[in-house]
Amino acid sequence: MLEQGTRHPVPLPNENFLYHCSGVKFELKSGDGYPGDSLSLASPSGTAFVSNQRIIFLPSTTTHATSTTNQPHTVNSYTIPHANIRDQKFVQPLFGANRFEAIAVPVANGHVEGRAMLVLTFKEGGGFDFATIARKMSERIQETGEVPAHEEELPGYEGPPGDSLPAYPDEAPPGYEQHR
Repeated sequence: MLEQGTRHPVPLPNENFLYHCSGVKFELKSGDGYPGDSLSLASPSGTAFVSNQRIIFLPSTTTHATSTTNQPHTVNSYTIPHANIRDQKFVQPLFGANRFEAIAVPVANGHVEGRAMLVLTFKEGGGFDFATIARKMSERIQETGEVPAHEEELPGYEGPPGDSLPAYPDEAPPGYEQHR
């Protein structure tokens, strides 16, 4: 889902978006390449988001048409939790744009069968920051097994022991004189 009037995803409970980058090319390929046994999704341009819970890709334009040829299907959106991302790497080729590559382990009811290769190509920069944040979040979630909270709650204030604050003195301190 998108926030009303924007091209930003609606956050999940306790989700905090940490970074986003425009001008990103998306590719997802699964299977062994044989027709009927593989899937290929692609979008030439869009925005990639990384949050404390997942990675999201939203294309610049969406379509609900599907391809019946051997060409890659267009993608309307793609979301994967950090817990389902393996073997992340940031590739900086000598020629061409930087890219983030990872193995995407399928989620239940996700319409992708088997592991898939996820490739995000950063045509307008920002790939290094995206990959660094995504890697740190995935490592943290895979180590602890839980999604970190978006904000750490501050402890409640507790007054000094006793029922009330000390009373103000009725008399002025020694040596204090009022001038009229």
